Amino acid sequence: MKIQTNAVNVLDRTSFYLQAGLLKKTPAWYNVVTRIPPATKFAREPKLYDPVSGKYSGNLDTTTDRINRNTETYKTRAGSSDRRTANVYKPAKLRFIEDKLRSLFFQQHPWELSRPKVLVENMGNEQYEWSQMLQLGKPLDGESVVQRTLYLLKSGAHQELLAAYDQARFEFYRLRMQQELEEQIAYEEATMFGSVFKATAVEHGLQQEQKVLDRWKEDVVAGMQLMSAKKSSAKQSWADAADEGTEQGSAEPEELKL
Repeated sequence: MKIQTNAVNVLDRTSFYLQAGLLKKTPAWYNVVTRIPPATKFAREPKLYDPVSGKYSGNLDTTTDRINRNTETYKTRAGSSDRRTANVYKPAKLRFIEDKLRSLFFQQHPWELSRPKVLVENMGNEQYEWSQMLQLGKPLDGESVVQRTLYLLKSGAHQELLAAYDQARFEFYRLRMQQELEEQIAYEEATMFGSVFKATAVEHGLQQEQKVLDRWKEDVVAGMQLMSAKKSSAKQSWADAADEGTEQGSAEPEELKL
């Protein structure tokens, strides 16, 4: 099947339509696509260099020094598995030190993930000065620890990653304790002056859960009472039947005597 190139030529066709007057208004995407045109080369090229480490990955494994432990013979010819090219065209994974720091921080502090976050679209060009942990317009979270760690490494304050991470983590602890203490004091002062606060989301969830548990407890108690009543009625019926049998047995000899 022939390679379809119609979508790639959209810039050329649009430029021709604009020059010919078929389009009166320039599309909103035209300037962007002009600066970054789509690729027109569809040939698959092997990724021989790792973009992260820069190592050459095109060397094949040598087979002359492979020995079979069972037969004590050397493998001198490459098999189908050795000639496999499945990963030749596969792009290398991008690895960043920030992702490792985020994984480590949230693995050590899982409760930080439960804090609410505000997702607001922005331009992505916010400039923060990470010489200190607190930033104007940004809440204190795990990302602050990550950026503070990178700043300590780039500024030369620490040569090792773990040392910079520990300093940023201890600064985060101190600021978090100060923040929680201020919130607790403000809550107590507001309560002292008569403020009434509604239940939080967690408390509301616990209340709803407790209602379900209470209703379940009532159903279980009613079911147990019903089962005990059935068992007691069955025992009583057996006892009545046994009493009737004994009464009939004692009445027969009296009739014989008469």
